[in-house]
Amino acid sequence: MKFAASMHAMPLHPHAKTPPSTPRDEQSLANPLRRSLLRGAGLAVIPLCLPTALLAAVIRKPTQHFSKAYLARLIASETGLAEKQVAQTLHGARFTPAVITSITTPYESRSYAEYRPLFVTDSMKRMGDAYLAEQQAIFADVEKKYRVEPEIIAAILGMETRYGRHRGSDRLLDSLYTLATGFPRRADFFRRELGEFMLLAKEEKLDATRQLGSYAGAFGTTQFIPSSFRAYAVDADGDGRRNVWDSPTDIIASVGNYFHRHGWQAGRPCAHWLPVSQPLQQRAEAGFKQWSTLAEIKQHLPALPERWRDDDKVTIIDMKPAQGRRFALVHYNFYVITRWNRSYNYAMAAAEVAAMLGGASFAVS
Repeated sequence: MKFAASMHAMPLHPHAKTPPSTPRDEQSLANPLRRSLLRGAGLAVIPLCLPTALLAAVIRKPTQHFSKAYLARLIASETGLAEKQVAQTLHGARFTPAVITSITTPYESRSYAEYRPLFVTDSMKRMGDAYLAEQQAIFADVEKKYRVEPEIIAAILGMETRYGRHRGSDRLLDSLYTLATGFPRRADFFRRELGEFMLLAKEEKLDATRQLGSYAGAFGTTQFIPSSFRAYAVDADGDGRRNVWDSPTDIIASVGNYFHRHGWQAGRPCAHWLPVSQPLQQRAEAGFKQWSTLAEIKQHLPALPERWRDDDKVTIIDMKPAQGRRFALVHYNFYVITRWNRSYNYAMAAAEVAAMLGGASFAVS
């Protein structure tokens, strides 16, 4: 998945070890990149987060802030891989400033009015309809096993890579290396993803130096990031490989498994637009922090389609579609989509694409 793909919240590797011993100034904070930056700024007192002005400077002029040797020690300690092996993989890694620029200006940061036309299109419908027809038997098996509707899986695959047509052309090693050493806000996260990438390359017998994907380290038709691949990708066709690049069976089943494991509820709706209203303002501000049953807030809502039930777990969010600022009633299923991609925009577009592909329960009026 993309970074704004795309950033799946994943557990640390279960066998992570204590970081290697380092100089005292490098022990003062967990994030080695932040330590390097703060030392370079000459700050006498080390804060818990990078100052906004300094972070902005880093984004304007991306710079690598610590050595490959130090990075290799950290990754080896966290993954259990041999330090020599990690160092060999990192030897040819290139620091690519354009990756920092791309990741700080994602499409998902736009308003929904700007974002929606990228995905809710006639061409997406044509491609999605064709993919659903071509892989009908696989979708049926996956729906039976994971209880996730074909339309939402097809929507995700269409939005991510246009069904495998656009899987990314950046070398994953370079992207992850750049983000681990030059993007302070998420340096720890991307260092762990770089370690996960090396682990999956070993497990899947892949050459880590040759794999291509997105600037955020996502790859394959699914656009999984490395930790998500290791946790959720499945070998559904039984050939001994979790092939999320070219096996429709593995691709579709892996997305189904991801949604199933995150609590997807088959047959339930995703979202319904609402006018902005004062009684819902506080809930809209809280968003995912305040869930309730539909019955608890129904008195503040207009009439809803019959598919909505009083026991549905729901909340209210605030968005900006083409009609101007609007609230939206969202089901827990909407939250599950954001486990794939954290953006409200992405989740709403996925629901609309799924509805466009024939998923009646996803309809967003």
